[in-house]
Amino acid sequence: MRWDSYSIAGMSSYDQLTIVVFADILLGPNGIRTFCKTLLDWSKQVEGLRVVVLSPSRQDYHGDLAEADVIGVRPLAQLPNPIYPELIIGHYSLSKLRHIVESLEGSKVIHIASCGLLGTRAAKLARKMNIPSVGCYHVDTRRQCVEPYFRLRGRLAGSVARFLDKRAYGDCQALCAPSATAAEAANRSFFKGEVAVIPNAIDVDRFHPGKDRQGAFRDKYCSHGQVLAVVIGRVAREKNVDLVCKHLVCDERISTVFVGDGPCSDELRRKWGARVTGFLHGDDLLAAYQQADVFVQLSVLETFGLTLAEAMACGLPAIVLRSGGLAGTISPGNGVDVIGENELPNLADRCVELVSDKPYHRACADAARAFAEQLAPGVILPKFVELHRSVIH
Repeated sequence: MRWDSYSIAGMSSYDQLTIVVFADILLGPNGIRTFCKTLLDWSKQVEGLRVVVLSPSRQDYHGDLAEADVIGVRPLAQLPNPIYPELIIGHYSLSKLRHIVESLEGSKVIHIASCGLLGTRAAKLARKMNIPSVGCYHVDTRRQCVEPYFRLRGRLAGSVARFLDKRAYGDCQALCAPSATAAEAANRSFFKGEVAVIPNAIDVDRFHPGKDRQGAFRDKYCSHGQVLAVVIGRVAREKNVDLVCKHLVCDERISTVFVGDGPCSDELRRKWGARVTGFLHGDDLLAAYQQADVFVQLSVLETFGLTLAEAMACGLPAIVLRSGGLAGTISPGNGVDVIGENELPNLADRCVELVSDKPYHRACADAARAFAEQLAPGVILPKFVELHRSVIH
């Protein structure tokens, strides 16, 4: 089904479906932000559908999200967050949120994209207004948010994470997750109903292979004869960035570049001499995908793995550590080499071997792109819309 010919079955323009997305994290590059951007762009072409995103403070938004359907909400009170500054810790006025939602036309569904303080407020608002709500379990709260940053372990970490997840998602009429492993985690921890597995959509028109792997990004970071390996995303301990440094950064055959930023950036530069670009946007980010030789991901905590999907859409072969999320669904022959922990000592050799075999590298690039096309908005997002439409009845 083509995205530009899709309309919501059984709904006319006089019975508009309005999905009100509450997202705690829309500052800085991250999976939820990219999800919202893709959904907003696609929804504008769909008859009978409007998507509105509510998120904290829009003053720092990057230009591609400074639009009418992104509504910034300032908290009544706010605490600093030195560990994860993109995540605002604040208290939000329920009456203000209610006023915004009431002003929107159509049949409304609240979508809770995160379990932060805005997400939990959205859950309460849905109950007060008797509006159906759908949650999306994007983040493994315990392993990605509680344990790494608050030094909690075991039962205490699990209790905190379950409390946050239940507050946000416990009363939802439906829940979705971007992968089967994320759905299993939700069922195991806090949600007893059926969880719909709906992968994150990728803008395969924006993320596409380049004509070749030459350009300014490669010239800056890669010497002649080296393999250019990129690690793209938040530079934080839960991404296993130290493992990348241990096995790749010290190998002279490979130029390893961390494309992103985060709490571990300075430590990687100081301890390992790693090159960290800071967050890249637009054409600069696209160039990193298109001009690299191999994408490396050693994180095992991904509920989906958006940067892996973007790399595949750009025809960039990947080597990833076996885990859940997208990496757990890719079968051999799709341009991704999935390795076990026991194979990490050979990681550098595998990168070199992959790139040195030109026909095989080209075949991996083509297969990766073909796989990523299955994640196009026109394939994925109609399922997302139908899930929200179903809870109205």
